[in-house]
Amino acid sequence: MSEKYYQEYGPIRRRRAHGQIPSEPPRKRIPEPELPPDPSRRGRRRFSLLSLLLVALIATGGYLALPYGANALAAGNVLKGVTLQGQPIGGLDERAVRAVLQERYNSFLRAPVTITFEGRSWSPTPAEIGMRLDIDASVAGILAVGRRGDPQQRFNGIIAIYSPGGIAAAPRLRVDMNTMQRYLTSIGAELEQPPRDAALSLAAGRVLPTPAQPGRQVLVDETIIDIMRAVQHLTPQSIALRTRSLDPALGDDEIAGAVDDARAILAQPLLMREGDRSWTWEAERLAEIVTLQVVDGRMVADLDEERLARAVEKLAQLVDSPSVEPRITFRNGRLQIAEEGRIGLRLDQAAAVTEIRAALRFGRHAIDLPTEEVTPQITAASLDTLGIVELVAEGKSSFAGSAPYRITNIRAGAARMDGVLIPPGAEFSFNTQLGAVDESNGFVQGYAVIGNRTQLEWGGGVCQVSTTVFRGAFWAGLPITERHAHPFYISWYDAYSFPSAAAPGMDATIYTGVQDFKFVNDTDNWLLMETVVDEANAVLAVRLYGTIPHGRQVRISGPQIDNIVPPPSQAVYTTDPSLPAGTVRQTDQARRGMGISVFRVISENGVEQNPELFFTRFRAWPDVFVRGTG
Repeated sequence: MSEKYYQEYGPIRRRRAHGQIPSEPPRKRIPEPELPPDPSRRGRRRFSLLSLLLVALIATGGYLALPYGANALAAGNVLKGVTLQGQPIGGLDERAVRAVLQERYNSFLRAPVTITFEGRSWSPTPAEIGMRLDIDASVAGILAVGRRGDPQQRFNGIIAIYSPGGIAAAPRLRVDMNTMQRYLTSIGAELEQPPRDAALSLAAGRVLPTPAQPGRQVLVDETIIDIMRAVQHLTPQSIALRTRSLDPALGDDEIAGAVDDARAILAQPLLMREGDRSWTWEAERLAEIVTLQVVDGRMVADLDEERLARAVEKLAQLVDSPSVEPRITFRNGRLQIAEEGRIGLRLDQAAAVTEIRAALRFGRHAIDLPTEEVTPQITAASLDTLGIVELVAEGKSSFAGSAPYRITNIRAGAARMDGVLIPPGAEFSFNTQLGAVDESNGFVQGYAVIGNRTQLEWGGGVCQVSTTVFRGAFWAGLPITERHAHPFYISWYDAYSFPSAAAPGMDATIYTGVQDFKFVNDTDNWLLMETVVDEANAVLAVRLYGTIPHGRQVRISGPQIDNIVPPPSQAVYTTDPSLPAGTVRQTDQARRGMGISVFRVISENGVEQNPELFFTRFRAWPDVFVRGTG
């Protein structure tokens, strides 16, 4: 070597690092001479590359040839190692595979599922629930096992087929979810029911609670999931229909308090006293003023304020004294006292409502009615201040052909109205002025329209008087605050109903304590009612004297008759134990029904007001017969 060599070790390196020994200059690398290439080595390298390429080609060919070769050997049959849900089917041809599918799934194809619910069951056909085993697609799929896809997929299939477990083929089951949903919904229509709240009703004075009942809803989607899981085995399965219970909004506990309160209110009749007189509201009448409502999720039974006030107003017709003012006659333009006034009683309606409410709430069923005295205002000295100077209006009606009992009651009712004074601004009540309809006031029993039939009643025919009073108030232009037409057409009320014609639509029926006729004296002066019973001509007249206000004029438009309904062809029979057995008597004749519109047009000082409608609805009425059962 041309350079001096020595081993560099620690002491020398340290001395050199401290400058004690000079550093050696860097040694130069002498390149080695290049040798010429060896031909034998290049040949060996080429041989090895060709060998590897050949091996790769052979392996690839074998990889590609294996699945196709297996397919060729099977020649249209199912490849060996294929099973159908555990049943070996390798080697079978298309026809045999089809036969296996038909036989194996025959029971499934008849009834795939049985749906059960509480002892009931439904076994739909596959078509009914939208299921279909596609045999053609299933056969094609089984034959295609190991023969589908690219070479890689085919190779993997062959490996799986010849593995210990083989490969399982699955039939093709097609499901139409919409059809299945419709079928289950149809079952739901049979089984589903909404929840029924607990309820409480009052009928004929009795408290009738109805218990709550839970509802039921069919869970269609959840049942479909269960069916789809079950049919994966392709064997008939039993599936329980999924449902859920729906709780009612109001349960039995939520109405229990109302049941107890209603029973306490209706436990006994309510006795109401005034002096030596008394009136009783039976349980059926009390039930009409009881209200049931749900408050904060609980039912409450209470007395309805408005209904109770109306009931007390009707009671006042029986309690209140008729007019306490003196009875007046108007002769030759002068007023005279025909009968002195007297002290009367008037029901304090507001206090009565409070007293009745308190009594029924605390279980008391007897009260003394609060009343107040009413004293006459008119004396002989004040007659000239009443403003009664002229005839304001007159109403007339005919009672021609009436039975004797009816004429008697017409006279008695007219006498109760004759000479009555009505203060300005006061509301006149026919029933209050009429008073008790009994023999003490000159009435007798006769036939009257009560409810849905004509029957024997005290005061039968008194509606002739109320009808005539209505006509007088109508033509006076007074505000009519309560008026009820008869339920069916009565021909004798046609006469004198209109200025130029006799026609229906101008009647007014009453029933003491139930239906009243009322009007208001809207003039600035007192009104005097006078009645005249002309038995010779069978005409009843009601005249109102006072002062015609502000040049008032009244005219009528109508009647307009429409909606005519022929009478029922079938007669109605009722029983009457007061008549001997075997007796048959006709009480009502068939009448047609109709609607009648009458318009009253009032003008004052030349200013015409809007027309006021008075509507009547007469029902079609059958022949009614009474059979005696006595």
